[in-house]
Amino acid sequence: MTSRKTPEVEKKGILSTGEALYGLLFQNSGDGIMLTAPDGSILDANPAACRIFDRTREEILEGGRRGLIDESDPNLPALLAERQRTGCAQGELVARRKDGSLFPIEFSSVVFKGPSGRVKTCLIVRDITERKAHEAERNRLIKELQEALGRVKTLSGLLPICASCRKIRDAQGTWHHLETYIRKHTEADFSHGICPDCRRQLYPELPGS
Repeated sequence: MTSRKTPEVEKKGILSTGEALYGLLFQNSGDGIMLTAPDGSILDANPAACRIFDRTREEILEGGRRGLIDESDPNLPALLAERQRTGCAQGELVARRKDGSLFPIEFSSVVFKGPSGRVKTCLIVRDITERKAHEAERNRLIKELQEALGRVKTLSGLLPICASCRKIRDAQGTWHHLETYIRKHTEADFSHGICPDCRRQLYPELPGS
């Protein structure tokens, strides 16, 4: 005869399974996870958070939010206010490693009540230093390209050119020497010489003509 578990025993079994899964996720997540309180104190931190901030778990708990986040970051007050108003917030902040160096993080934070009814927060953080470096390089290249395109002048369409003297007429009806017109409307310039045909015609007495 099999014994039937009571609801209390089944509930404890579910909680134990859930706690075990939470523990596995907490310990093995690639993102930093911290159990925190709305006042800025930190109750727990996973190994990824320790790697990101280059601190031990004990050092993270001792320093609290003040020790990890650059409080001069202008985004901090607005994000804290948003979390207080809506119960969650996400964005970017400037964080501080153990050696004092600053670096950018992406974070999300949610307010919840624990089993005891005490209000807590879960904070998930990710180091985005490499991504920011790529963005900065991309923006630099885009700026350089835009500046280069701004300096480029091109000719297009039909150009009225005199069949005799080879002058070009602009949109205002003024005639310009070919060289002057091209210099004005492109980045090209001229280096003068003489082609073999003209050399033979103009200077037949010269050797090689």
